[in-house]
Amino acid sequence: MAEALANIIVPSDEETPGIDEVDVLGPPAIVLLDNLLTTSSWRQYVYSRGLLSFDLWAIKERGCRFAEMTKKDQLMLFRTAQQFYEDWTAGVPAMVKVWRRLRSIAHVSSGQFFAAQLYPQIRSDCLQVFYTSRVSWIWLEYDGPPMDEGYPHLTARR
Repeated sequence: MAEALANIIVPSDEETPGIDEVDVLGPPAIVLLDNLLTTSSWRQYVYSRGLLSFDLWAIKERGCRFAEMTKKDQLMLFRTAQQFYEDWTAGVPAMVKVWRRLRSIAHVSSGQFFAAQLYPQIRSDCLQVFYTSRVSWIWLEYDGPPMDEGYPHLTARR
């Protein structure tokens, strides 16, 4: 399920690598995402509710789990979750934000609320996993961070 979302966030095509190609020069993206989850109880909370909610939402919309949906339907649900999240956080008066948030809480049973809460976290995490991989560095023609062994002495050259 998280892999399906990751492929929506960082897709690949003929010219550009996606999150699936991270494992060419390192561990698979899902392992790296799992590592991020193990270090944060907040992420565990957001992911557990969000992933289950995407499945619940997919079942209500299409009669199957999110990972079993067509790519087109997955993208539609993901973009809808993105739109819900952006509506909550848009620069509007506080009263409008409160009203939108209360209205969105009514969507908890459909899965939309927690799926939308997952959106910014999983997007950020997938981009972090991809852009810190050697695969993306090669694609971007980036040599990597300078002094990757750190600065053992601030005054001494290497």
